[in-house]
Amino acid sequence: MNIAVLIKQVPRTDKIKIDKEKGTLIRKGVESILNPYCEYALETACLIKKQIKNTKITVITMGPPNAKAVIERAVALGADEGVILSDRAFAGSDCRATAYALACGIKKACGIPEIILCGRQAIDGDTAQVPGETAQMLGIPMIPYITEIINVSERSLTVKSEFDNKELVLSAEFPVLLTVRKGSNNRRMPSLNDAFRAFSYEPKIMNAEDAGCDREKLGLSGSPTRVVKIVPVAAKGNCHFFDSADCEEGLSEIGKILSEKQK
Repeated sequence: MNIAVLIKQVPRTDKIKIDKEKGTLIRKGVESILNPYCEYALETACLIKKQIKNTKITVITMGPPNAKAVIERAVALGADEGVILSDRAFAGSDCRATAYALACGIKKACGIPEIILCGRQAIDGDTAQVPGETAQMLGIPMIPYITEIINVSERSLTVKSEFDNKELVLSAEFPVLLTVRKGSNNRRMPSLNDAFRAFSYEPKIMNAEDAGCDREKLGLSGSPTRVVKIVPVAAKGNCHFFDSADCEEGLSEIGKILSEKQK
């Protein structure tokens, strides 16, 4: 069985700056990490690999050459191979252009794998649109927000999926794309041997031509989304501390504060 896991290098969200003219994130000089939801997706792939023999896990990311760091992290966590889609043509891609590049990269790297796994969303953009668009471009079904793999065979799987506070049991034949929710499994710590292997691992790097992409469908020019305005939101507020063991006095104090705020 072949499993592709789409991973993303993201900036630490408390350090993000925004290019107001382009409506894009400024990533230069900001510490990058592996998107936490992607780790849940990778762990799900590793759990499937334990059940199905001869399973190969390939992680794929789109980004600059320094995205090698997240590939190394993924290899340390159980991936067999890693691919970086790296080309200036990818810069500024919106969800659709990103999904197009990833779909091309998946087909070049491993054909149409039985299972494609993604985190439910990336913590920098929070759109959660790329997985669905990638599945559509590959012409395969998608099951979102899975919380548990109930059963998996060489031809199909059954999962629990949770959205709108409802839990569903869904089945699909392969190929299928799954997005994984936080809490679907426990993120593992790499073993010492896996960490050593990851340190010396060299991922395969593909540019737009290698991946078979049409450059007109990439980057800002290939992105139909137009960001009119983007503004960072900073939380503002004051804390009020009331030290008393008397619940009635505490409630009365809260009432006074709320009344003052409404004036």
